Amino acid sequence: CRPSELHALKKGALDYIQNSENQILFTIHQIFESWIFSSKKLLDRISERISKEEFTKAADDCWILEKIWKLLEEIENLHLLMDPDDFLHLKTQLRMKTVADSETFCFRSKGLIEVTKLSKDLRHKVPKILGVEVDPMGGPVIQESAMELYREKRRYEKIHLLQAFQGVESAVKGFFFNYKQLLVIMMGSLEAKANFAVIGGSTESSDLLAQLFLEPTYYPSLDGAKTFIGDCWEHDQAVGSGL
Repeated sequence: CRPSELHALKKGALDYIQNSENQILFTIHQIFESWIFSSKKLLDRISERISKEEFTKAADDCWILEKIWKLLEEIENLHLLMDPDDFLHLKTQLRMKTVADSETFCFRSKGLIEVTKLSKDLRHKVPKILGVEVDPMGGPVIQESAMELYREKRRYEKIHLLQAFQGVESAVKGFFFNYKQLLVIMMGSLEAKANFAVIGGSTESSDLLAQLFLEPTYYPSLDGAKTFIGDCWEHDQAVGSGL
């Protein structure tokens, strides 16, 4: 994305709030939202490259996306450098205001929600990469195709892309695990549990954060394929050793 597009995201700080941590919090969130904006553009490019079957380039972009998720985690951790008393005072001050800009300082981000969904939706690209269609009857066609891909080792660019997908999944879940710990450290466990986040158009308690990093794999067919291949190697090893 262009620098001008990033600068267009900048808003004015809430200057009427008298708190030494105000500008720091504002800056952290602007950096965070800038990288969210960049990751959205990157996800669009990943989708485009997969549609053109440019799998090697798509894999490279996915690993960049994985690094961005880890960078977002580090950016959020900058909150730990803030004075606890001043931060909690600032949080209270911001909650007293209902202006739209105050949302910039809350642990909420429409951009984050969108990028999270798009990162998870990479799983829908797996059939395209494997060159198969989803069985409407729920058959294991994707798992079988993945097993064939892994065992034959003919299309490394596809293998690398699927590995990158799962790398992104790990980074997404790692971000939300860290995010939940950050809420506890910054606001206390009781306050963190009472915090609300908006995900997927509905309002639920912050326990949803735990659901995000504890939910089953986004790629059950790839997981099943690797499990089966591992079992096959274990079986072959046992047979070969006469066990």
